[in-house]
Amino acid sequence: MPAGPTRRAADAAHCRRQRTAYLLLACVLAACGAAPDRPATNKSAPAVATRKPIVATATRRSTRMPSHTPTATPTATPTAPPTVTPRSTHTSPPVAPLPFTDDFKNARTGLPEETYQNLKSYYSSSGFKIDFLAANLLQMEPYPREFPADFSAQLRLKLGTNLSTSAGLAFRVADQDNYYAFIVNGGGDFWLLKVADGKTETLQSAEIEQLQNAFEIGDLRIDVQGSEFRVYAHDILLTVAQDETFAAGGIGLVGWSEDGADSLSFTQLDVIEYGQRSVPAGSECALTVDDSPHAGTRQVRLGPLGADGMARLRIEAGDEAILLFARTANPLEVIYVSAATDPSGKDLYNPDYDGTQNSTAQLVWPAAPSNEGELTLFLPLTPVEMLLPGNYEFNLSTQEGAPICDALAIVRTATDPVPLVLDVNLWLVSDAPQLAAAAGRQLLEDTLRQSARRILEPHNLSIGTVHFGEASAAQRARLQRIPDAQYEELCSALKADMGSGYRMNVAVVDEYRVAIPEGAAEEPVLGLAPQPGAAIITEGRNSCAVVAWELMEGDTQELAATIIHESAHFLGLAHTTDEDGRSFDFLSDTPQCSAATADADGDKTVDVRECALFDANNLMFWQSGVEQAAVNLTAQQTWLLRRHPLFHPAPQTP
Repeated sequence: MPAGPTRRAADAAHCRRQRTAYLLLACVLAACGAAPDRPATNKSAPAVATRKPIVATATRRSTRMPSHTPTATPTATPTAPPTVTPRSTHTSPPVAPLPFTDDFKNARTGLPEETYQNLKSYYSSSGFKIDFLAANLLQMEPYPREFPADFSAQLRLKLGTNLSTSAGLAFRVADQDNYYAFIVNGGGDFWLLKVADGKTETLQSAEIEQLQNAFEIGDLRIDVQGSEFRVYAHDILLTVAQDETFAAGGIGLVGWSEDGADSLSFTQLDVIEYGQRSVPAGSECALTVDDSPHAGTRQVRLGPLGADGMARLRIEAGDEAILLFARTANPLEVIYVSAATDPSGKDLYNPDYDGTQNSTAQLVWPAAPSNEGELTLFLPLTPVEMLLPGNYEFNLSTQEGAPICDALAIVRTATDPVPLVLDVNLWLVSDAPQLAAAAGRQLLEDTLRQSARRILEPHNLSIGTVHFGEASAAQRARLQRIPDAQYEELCSALKADMGSGYRMNVAVVDEYRVAIPEGAAEEPVLGLAPQPGAAIITEGRNSCAVVAWELMEGDTQELAATIIHESAHFLGLAHTTDEDGRSFDFLSDTPQCSAATADADGDKTVDVRECALFDANNLMFWQSGVEQAAVNLTAQQTWLLRRHPLFHPAPQTP
């Protein structure tokens, strides 16, 4: 890299609206500090003073759930009406035609009324009621008929006075000891349960703020299709779960008393065909991939995870890397990893890592990532952490409980040690004369390939096809000189013009400004890229790298080097050393320039001169300034690059 304008790269997880811990790297002219208020691993999401509409605060509840309790012992003379259909019958019950509606004003639907020593269920002027006369009772009242296996049901109910008293809907009911149930309480808890042979298993549970002190719930809802269950309350998609134990069955009402005497009222039930349901606005979103699986990759759809859920990804022998995406419909909602384990049960992230304690001797155990609206993870982090066959589990939560409405993964499968190439989209927003003409673009492409030959080709990597695109006059007027707040708009415009898929997206603007630290005055930067990025996803919010031409002062070599540097961030590489000389990558073969050793002038910054004997000539050093011919990558850095799905086997020449 030529001498001249320095290129500082700071951990922009801290620089751009908390956009993931350690996930965003910017080539900047000033440094930034630690990310504020990022949720910690295995801790509840913090409460906030201002609540957004149609979101919820989710907290995994692993220690408290209803345990199945046999229905209360009846009195010697039960007072249940003699016309009620018995629960045990040797004939198959009729299948209820849909739509099915019960307003609970009378017993026409056959829901049983029952009286026991400590419990009573009956029709009343306020609906169908369950009175609990004692604590620790679970009561399930089934309709005397089967229902179609796939359906959408919405239930309206009134809870009692105890926050812990729960109520909801049972479905695919076989009998009193075999069914699924979705229940909520006034304390903000929900459970999706499976009762099999009288034993209760929690499929999903969480605490949802919008349900707290909500003793009247008008839209408790469950959509059932095959083995997938999607549950909602207040139009919030709470979770999505899968289970194949019960394929069909009945529907019933469920009540649970934990703390003592209380009452429940059910006021309306509507069951319709699954295909006739309407999805609540803003509750769901779908991740799509621009291209079919690239050579050497496979796509694994993980589906919606709800307010708080686990993505389980099966890795086969020979699989090399995971690129995982999760998103919310709310672009400002923070998604974070609350826990993640490999098939051996080892934790993948460190709840106490602060980003400034890494060294080559430290175990690879980084901070748990978080990000606004869309989270992207890339594993492995080093050759020491090669993928293991088996299930990787990622517990993902949101800071304010908005549902994680979709997740998918791209798995890099085993590949031969053949030459790999990276295709590049270069979208020109700058109208600089050096870039506007065909000759200038050819010079940029030639320079980019020359830089790649020096830096990448020693490791069997190179630049593949280079596609040029050009912003319209209106787009230039809006995006040519922009602040970081317009990053997603810039990437979206690039993708709309050039597509995406398995290509590296780079936008070339004139000026790009970032506030470092957050809240400070904005300063121009040479470039910015997410680490890792999400180009493969059609809707990817972190889908491009940005480089700013004006700070290059007409130096095409500097522009080409910055494109490769930012692309390497996008593909998962961190800085070998950051500006403070206290934060490093996790690779054992990259030199480190510690401030304790190299900060000769005591300004708490290590620069290219002070680190000349360490890692200043590495492509991923935080600052530019060394000669192009000296720039290099280590074996472990290229080991990681080769595993990213954007690299693919070079086309065979005839």
